Amino acid sequence: MGLRGRMMGRLASVIGLTVLASAAAAQDLAPPLPPPRPAQSAEPLPPPRPAGPAAAEPEQRAEKVPRNETPLQKADLDGVSDDGCVQRLTQLGLRFEKRPPVKENTCAIDDPVLVSALPGGITVVPASLMNCPVAESISRWMSEVVAPEAERRFQSAPTKLLIGTSYQCRDQRNGQKLSEHAFGNGLDVMGFEFAKRPALTIGSQMEGSSEATFQENVRKAACPIFNTVLGPGSDADHGDHLHLDLRQRKGDYRICQ
Repeated sequence: MGLRGRMMGRLASVIGLTVLASAAAAQDLAPPLPPPRPAQSAEPLPPPRPAGPAAAEPEQRAEKVPRNETPLQKADLDGVSDDGCVQRLTQLGLRFEKRPPVKENTCAIDDPVLVSALPGGITVVPASLMNCPVAESISRWMSEVVAPEAERRFQSAPTKLLIGTSYQCRDQRNGQKLSEHAFGNGLDVMGFEFAKRPALTIGSQMEGSSEATFQENVRKAACPIFNTVLGPGSDADHGDHLHLDLRQRKGDYRICQ
């Protein structure tokens, strides 16, 4: 190799060493890289709970609405019958059958019972369909009023209650609105049978007779038990029976005639 060649080789070596030194210096001056980020968890951490009263608010709500308990809505009560009334009929000793609700055009009974006998062995003739409160009221009337009055006047216990109309889907006789019979809320009592004397039919009794006194006394004593009591002398439509019903009126107004 000549002199020119040797000089060119030395120059190349010097240039290479200079490049390497510059790269090393640049590496020393570069800032260090941050450490690698840890792998994220599959479930994000919950946000920190605020301090103070707000932190306890969810627990307070849980106390006000217990688990598995929801407020009872009005719709949940629709169609619920008065089972307490039915239980009282059983306790009083009535003989009856619980029937499904009646719905006939605009007539209806929510809690009907077919009553065939009252306490004391008094048979209801014929067995009559009515709402449960009427059955309870007629039982009270017969036990508290009719039976004691029959013993005083006739020295005989009643054995049968004679019914003309109980449930019947019809208007009032004047045609202005539905009758209480259309809701099983009224009864027409035609008379009574007794153990030791002839039957008594509701109607015009001989003035001053035991029958007239008995009929008047049981009619008057029905007024605190029923909301409507109509009988002979009230109008032409009730000359041969006692109409008894539980119609509700404003101010607890009652009709007793």
